Amino acid sequence: MEKTKEYYDNILVEEGCNCAYCKNYIKACESFSKEVLDFYKMLGIDPQKEGEFMEFEAHTDEHLYMGFYHLVGEIIKKPSVGIMKWDDLSTVKIDNVDFTFTDELDLVPENFPKPVFQLEFEVMLPWLLEE
Repeated sequence: MEKTKEYYDNILVEEGCNCAYCKNYIKACESFSKEVLDFYKMLGIDPQKEGEFMEFEAHTDEHLYMGFYHLVGEIIKKPSVGIMKWDDLSTVKIDNVDFTFTDELDLVPENFPKPVFQLEFEVMLPWLLEE
């Protein structure tokens, strides 16, 4: 957790994409529930500093966001207690966010500390920008 937090502490939100979809995601992170924010904090991730994500516009007031963050470490075994309730696919659901842990990696930054694994997410978020 400490090495993951150190990495995210040393990058800027502005280093990511500057499109309206990304700006909306970053703004929406501020309204995540305490449980979701605590989960990110426990892992050392700043959710506003995305690893990579995609937006899929829905025909509702909400937008589907899917993406991933990188973490320093390895998956050794699944936890069985606490905030996380793992299913057979290594998926954790906290409020409206589905998280999946995997060692299948995509777009790992060259300077990301090793070893590394990936936290994928899927969430429906409202459009908060006036754009």
